[in-house]
Amino acid sequence: MKFTFKLFIYAAFIIMASACTDEYRLERKEDRLYGAWIFESASFKENGDLFRKNRDAEFVGDIIEFYRDYTASFDDRLDRVVYPGNWELILDRATYDGEDDAEFLLDMDFFDRGRPAMTYLCGVNNLSWERLNLRANVRGGVYYFRLRRL
Repeated sequence: MKFTFKLFIYAAFIIMASACTDEYRLERKEDRLYGAWIFESASFKENGDLFRKNRDAEFVGDIIEFYRDYTASFDDRLDRVVYPGNWELILDRATYDGEDDAEFLLDMDFFDRGRPAMTYLCGVNNLSWERLNLRANVRGGVYYFRLRRL
């Protein structure tokens, strides 16, 4: 009886310890990402500027769909073009001043007739079942996107 109880406690400890692994956290985030997302707002902050500029006209209404095979599609409503692409979710772990910090990054590449059309490496600020907030650093500044699940 005592051996069974110790075995149970040991197994419970192993399960709890393995549930917090980086791979598990990544899989949970990926599960939330699958599906179609529509842009609700977009803004851009140029390097050196204090405030963001509204860029809704360029992105609002566009749809990104993430598939389980790590492919994606970007439906540009203005150009009336659907760009095929691929994506990868990355867990970046860094240690500063003894604190362990984790950040999720979303790497997306979209193509036009086989050539790269758009490439974004985004910090994932928020990813829930309903909302997705991204921060994309580009050459001239930073884009901020807010998306909603369709």
